[in-house]
Amino acid sequence: MEDRYEIRGKIGQGGLGAVYRGYDTRMNREVAIKRISVATGDTGLQEESTRQLIKEAGALASLQHPNIVTVYDVGADEDGPYVVMELISGKTLDELIERAPLTWPDFRELALQTLEALIAAQELGLIHSDIKPSNLMLTWLPSGKFQMKIVDFGLATLTQAQSLEDLQEIEAVFGSIFFMAPEQFERVPLDARSDLYAMGCVYYQALTGKYPFNGETGQDVMVAHLHHRVIPLQDIRSDIPLWTCDWIMWLINRMPEDRPESARDALLVFLKNDKNPHPTMSLGTAKPAVPAGPRPRMAPPAAEAQPAAPTKRVVTDPRMAPPGYVPPVQEPAPVEPEPESEPEPAPEPPQVITAPQPLLPPEGSKPSIYTSSHEIPDVLPPTPTSAQHALPARPYVPSHTPKSSGKGLKITIAVASLLFIAVLGFILSNRIKQSKASQRYEVMLVEAATDGTTEIPMSGAELNHFLDAAANADTEEKQKNIFKVLALAKASDGSDIDATLTDFITTTTQILPEVRETMILQVLAKRGNSSMAPGLLEFARTTPDVRSAVAAMQIIRTTAGDAQFESLLTVVQFSPNAELRTAAEDAATAILKKSNQRGDLVKLVAKSLEATSDKKAREPLLRLQAAGR
Repeated sequence: MEDRYEIRGKIGQGGLGAVYRGYDTRMNREVAIKRISVATGDTGLQEESTRQLIKEAGALASLQHPNIVTVYDVGADEDGPYVVMELISGKTLDELIERAPLTWPDFRELALQTLEALIAAQELGLIHSDIKPSNLMLTWLPSGKFQMKIVDFGLATLTQAQSLEDLQEIEAVFGSIFFMAPEQFERVPLDARSDLYAMGCVYYQALTGKYPFNGETGQDVMVAHLHHRVIPLQDIRSDIPLWTCDWIMWLINRMPEDRPESARDALLVFLKNDKNPHPTMSLGTAKPAVPAGPRPRMAPPAAEAQPAAPTKRVVTDPRMAPPGYVPPVQEPAPVEPEPESEPEPAPEPPQVITAPQPLLPPEGSKPSIYTSSHEIPDVLPPTPTSAQHALPARPYVPSHTPKSSGKGLKITIAVASLLFIAVLGFILSNRIKQSKASQRYEVMLVEAATDGTTEIPMSGAELNHFLDAAANADTEEKQKNIFKVLALAKASDGSDIDATLTDFITTTTQILPEVRETMILQVLAKRGNSSMAPGLLEFARTTPDVRSAVAAMQIIRTTAGDAQFESLLTVVQFSPNAELRTAAEDAATAILKKSNQRGDLVKLVAKSLEATSDKKAREPLLRLQAAGR
């Protein structure tokens, strides 16, 4: 290293390399020096990687923000590349939350500072790609207020990414795997929404002391991310606003398009909700077990929203929700135990063992003026020195009181009469419309049961009626007749019936798993529209309802095309269920046989094989490779 920097001791070892305490002899200041690990055995490639690292890391010096560690210098010597940064004396967030989860005031401050940092970075087009509690450093200002700084910003994207084999062991990535967005496992391009997902995972752990996505092995943690296996925050943590729970679950949605577009959008929603002086608080009570089904994708919480009255149909896709819509909580009916056997005790939800505690300045510092850890005397107005006393304000008295007019009274009565007539007419009109609609629905049911009927014209409103009826039908015969209508429905007003059907079947929590499976096989299978394939595939990848997922794969087999092939490979590789893996393999084989770009698809299979060491995952990939040849 140049003579400019002196190494004065090792601070620690991170996922990107070792960190040393150093001294800048030219600027007379202490600095932190990070040795970056460039993992490659090829000398030429290593030199090229180092040159690229120095070139791109230099751009990080332009990122000046109070909540981001400043980069002073980058360079390389005989020991490899290094980055010189400001030295921070403080603690990492993971060290602090080991003691106890954060209180609401501390979490609020943490969220505001971290989002401000992400906004500044995203304005310059920079992504961190390795956000985790150990990369969030907290220091205390003289006033006692803590200041958060994100370290290693952008450095993770400049080094070679870990291989899938490395990800099999949690220790290999130094804890990053618990906070990595699903798209990082899928090796697709990252964007600002990937950082928001990781930050949402950090927020979840900061409030609960637990990882949102966990497992005994690295493989288990990956599967938890990919299948979105997470306990809702409001089931674990109490004493925080309920909208905060919804907000964090919004950040960690499985698909990037269901998260905030940017840190600016996330902060805007946070601030709007934070203005509500009397928010509904989380009780931290886990709900009774519900039938297996897809976890709804939560819409962004509305500012100062009041609890919505329950409706028959629950909108669960934020793209289909009206502005300001907050999804109501679906309270499932209690399940009666079977009399023949003793019921198994329901698993207890994870509980926070240690009560949340405020973040206080280090021992020996002056007490913080921002916390209630010490008493602050009430500030009283000065005692008046003269005999003058404040006089009570006089109420306003009008100089004259207007007299009521007989003409005005007549006008009031006339207006009230007109309003009554208008309301009465509106009610009668609605009843007539409802009567005509009921007759129309009956006609549709008769048409569907008539042999030779190939299609039934239907508006969007009529489709919604039949979807509600399908969810609330109390007999199998009624369901069967409704399913016939839905299978033959054809839009009469430009509505996208296939998209609405697919969305309802795959996202609503209003129907039981067996009803969902039947609707897939009896409605979507008969319609057979290729536009349904992407939604069905995403449902099959993320739902814990295996039977419905396998049913969806049967439809995908006949409707999917080349665009869905790579996603099917992900299911073949990573799904923990053997039946679903087999169904995905069958669907991928069907695509291979009918594709005009078979060679390109075989290359994708070969790429997956190179990145996979697991024997169970390799076997179906080898069969697909053989089928493609």
